[in-house]
Amino acid sequence: PFITATDKTYQAVVRFGVETDTLEITGKETARGAVPSRQQLEEVLPQFVGTISQRPPEFSALHVRGKRASDLVREGKSVEMPLREVTINSIALKEFCGEYALLEVSCSKGTYIRSLARDISHSLGTCGYLAALRRTGVGPFVLEQAVFADKMSPFTVDSRGITQREQIFSEEDYNLIEKSLIEFTPSFASQCNLSPVTLKNDFLHAFMNGKPLKKNWFINSGGEVCKELPQGYVAVFSCQGAFVGMIEVGE
Repeated sequence: PFITATDKTYQAVVRFGVETDTLEITGKETARGAVPSRQQLEEVLPQFVGTISQRPPEFSALHVRGKRASDLVREGKSVEMPLREVTINSIALKEFCGEYALLEVSCSKGTYIRSLARDISHSLGTCGYLAALRRTGVGPFVLEQAVFADKMSPFTVDSRGITQREQIFSEEDYNLIEKSLIEFTPSFASQCNLSPVTLKNDFLHAFMNGKPLKKNWFINSGGEVCKELPQGYVAVFSCQGAFVGMIEVGE
């Protein structure tokens, strides 16, 4: 939850001129319209940057009346999805070809790119849906840092229907993982929505053995003894910079 609560970046392909009930490629066609020009699209995109109200798709895992909205819709029941605020940090048009546009979007947790594709289309007086989506970043983690995609053997399904791999990872693969690991530092903890504090060496043993915590055990980022610990989840580091644990601080 500490990672997924951070901002996301996506590459999204929007197809204009057609809308589906699910707002993506596998849905049933519900409307047709004109295809906008590149200039028209570029003119409306700035309207969607900042904090905006967004209505999530009916075909989603959000719960309405105690059930998933998508399940209710499939049962033939009407669903009114409430508006909610999301933040679009940036949106850029990378390519435009025929009825397709490639958008790069940076946004807050909870943003539905399908809804964004629908709303952009409606602002142009037409309709559209999300034809493809690729998440390229979650908080401090970006796709370029990922390893293994080109080294893993493909999944296979045996006669019993069990998914498995043809081979386990090689020593070279594990070496690649080790080289690609990101050190969990106080700075990196902050990027993961955690408040970092330093634990004095004198209290390391007490901390590791579950003794009742006291504020004067900890040093804040300014190098001072904590008068108050930050509320929420706090990442605790030793004076040598090693991660030693996490605590949750209430009021």
